[in-house]
Amino acid sequence: MAREHEELKERPRKVTFRRNKEQADSLVELAKLIKMFGKGSGGYTQQQNRTQKCVAKMQYSSSIAAHKKQLTDYLTREGTGKNGEEAELFGTDINEYKDNMVGKNFRIFLSPQSDKVDLKAMTKDFVKRLELQTGYKLLWQGACHYNTANPHSHLLINGHDKDGKEINFSKDVVKTFMRETARDICTKQVGLRTDKDIALEKERELSSSRFTKLDEKILSICSENNKIFPGGFFEESKKIKKRLETLKELKLCKYENHGYTMRKNWAQDLKANSRYNTFLKARDELKYSKPAQLKVYEGRDGDKLTGKVTKIYRTDGDASDNHAVVLESLDGKAFFIPLLKEPEVKDKDKRLKLKEGELITLSTYENQKGRLTPLIFKKDLRSAQKEIKNNELDSKLAVEMLAIKPASRVFEIGLGRN
Repeated sequence: MAREHEELKERPRKVTFRRNKEQADSLVELAKLIKMFGKGSGGYTQQQNRTQKCVAKMQYSSSIAAHKKQLTDYLTREGTGKNGEEAELFGTDINEYKDNMVGKNFRIFLSPQSDKVDLKAMTKDFVKRLELQTGYKLLWQGACHYNTANPHSHLLINGHDKDGKEINFSKDVVKTFMRETARDICTKQVGLRTDKDIALEKERELSSSRFTKLDEKILSICSENNKIFPGGFFEESKKIKKRLETLKELKLCKYENHGYTMRKNWAQDLKANSRYNTFLKARDELKYSKPAQLKVYEGRDGDKLTGKVTKIYRTDGDASDNHAVVLESLDGKAFFIPLLKEPEVKDKDKRLKLKEGELITLSTYENQKGRLTPLIFKKDLRSAQKEIKNNELDSKLAVEMLAIKPASRVFEIGLGRN
């Protein structure tokens, strides 16, 4: 018996894991809690999504003339303040700022999604946090503008601080710190976004002219011939159909034979409009080319294009001085050319604004810093007509150009990276 008892102790026991159905399974209950928190009951992940949104953009210039123009004309221009008045300047002592102005200056645009944010308080708090992060004692001026659908503030920072140090902001500060700081300040002021705020944002996405998550879904369910039929939708059918109606209004698809036919490159064009909010408008305002021909000009070393500037746009509205030139080339193509400032013509020692209707030759060359900069020079019409004849071009623009007597001037744009 003793031996049998010892054998029983050594023999491995067969263990079964059976749960009484009347008892709660802790893992199942934990999964339910995680799911509940993910649906908006205040869990960590959902709180991150509920923080207030705020656009934060920065650009800089090295021109003292542009710096002075920003301070004296742009920030306080008439009609930008409350009740259509001039915007009010605030910041460091204005005389101290003017006495220490240098060519280098930074321009920061802050636009909160909520209209409940105190713009002036937000801007002051933003500067304090920026100083703590960078160690600079900034010389700055701010102004709040109310002349658009989204009230916003502009922040102008001198290129040298109060101690005479030259200011440089790292990529991390520009791309991450500024955006997250603006977001956190807005959230601190007005609190987390409510279910109503989030629902309104999603509703606005349905009519947005930018590429959205729903567009990703549409892209994934498109057939090989770019067709979508409403009957094939499931959970998001109503939203997708409403989004498709918006895309139809944007001329990115058409409804035919009980379904939607997406235009070729519709997603690329919508993404381009997300970056440059005048791209779709420019596509519809082409004079010599078909809308499908318009592409964002990326520029490669040695590229050379000749054509007419049919439109010049300010791509960021009130956010910056960024512009875009629409060039319709002699071979029937069209290019949307983003520029970081208002395009100019260099005529000997003078600089003049580039005007719509000018003929240009656009070329690129590679530079070490990788930034596109416009260089515009005069060129006579005869060379453009010679190019048309040598290449036997017969586009609508080419035919029109050959009919012009050589009396007009042609401007040449060189895009370099400085």
